[in-house]
Amino acid sequence: MDKFPNKKLTRRQFIKGATAAAALPLLADKFSFYGSLAHAAEESELVIAKNGSASQLLQAAMAPLGGMGRFVKKGQRVVIKANIAWARTPDQACTNNPDLMTALIKMCYETGAKRVAVWDHTCDNYQFCFSRSGLKETAQKAGADIFSGHGRNSYKQVEVQKGKKLRTVEILRDVLESDVFINFPIPKQHFATELTLGMKNLIGITWDMEQLHKIGLHQCIADVNTVRKPDLVLMDAIRILTTNGPKGPGKTEDIGEVIASADIVAADAYAASFFKHPKTGRPFRPEEIQFVKNAYELGLGEINLSKVRVKKVTAA
Repeated sequence: MDKFPNKKLTRRQFIKGATAAAALPLLADKFSFYGSLAHAAEESELVIAKNGSASQLLQAAMAPLGGMGRFVKKGQRVVIKANIAWARTPDQACTNNPDLMTALIKMCYETGAKRVAVWDHTCDNYQFCFSRSGLKETAQKAGADIFSGHGRNSYKQVEVQKGKKLRTVEILRDVLESDVFINFPIPKQHFATELTLGMKNLIGITWDMEQLHKIGLHQCIADVNTVRKPDLVLMDAIRILTTNGPKGPGKTEDIGEVIASADIVAADAYAASFFKHPKTGRPFRPEEIQFVKNAYELGLGEINLSKVRVKKVTAA
């Protein structure tokens, strides 16, 4: 069975999905578009959903991409790489929004998933992380299995054929063997890399995270992302951490957005603008985040949002 299906969306499919989403206000009074940006790219799409509950935001973000059915087929096994690395409460914006996680898991099952597994290789004690964030209970109530990558037997060593720093790396076996891989990050300020976004979230699918810091973290982030590219990036920007990241506690900001894309570089390029450059005070430019630039140079996605078809939608 092909575990790495081609998930590209044609222009016709995208327009069909966007048209369906635009019609929803007339049918169900749930969504309305408030504008769009950029129309150049055929293969890169980015949807930004704003104003609504977590469930509404997810529905609005996925509709123009063709819905979750574009990514998850009946009988498939889905792995969600969540952000549960720290023993913090949801309001501190260090871990995923529980309501959004519930909606994501349920949407995968409603689309036909056979099994949904939520993973993270936590930095704090995994039992404290899962308990204090509330995400263990959240995942299980929604019908998913939830795991921490604290045991080395959960990993498989693979070659990083496109890596510039990494030649081999131990990756969560479940990620490698999944039919569908969803990256579910939360944007945060980060002491070592300026920001942690979608690509840095995948450091949590590796065994030896310390090694990556030692040999060149920015390039290693890009290299890891060449091993098993996510089929979908679903960015949780409902509330973000703007200082003292990634663990906090720090200042938070209620962005109120969910971003969906199959292009992880484009998703990170957009989310970088949530944060202000410490020297200039203006929003970060994508190329100022070194791992984003490195990933673009490896061909992992589009850094220039003027070349990405971006659709902004309101969820309620």
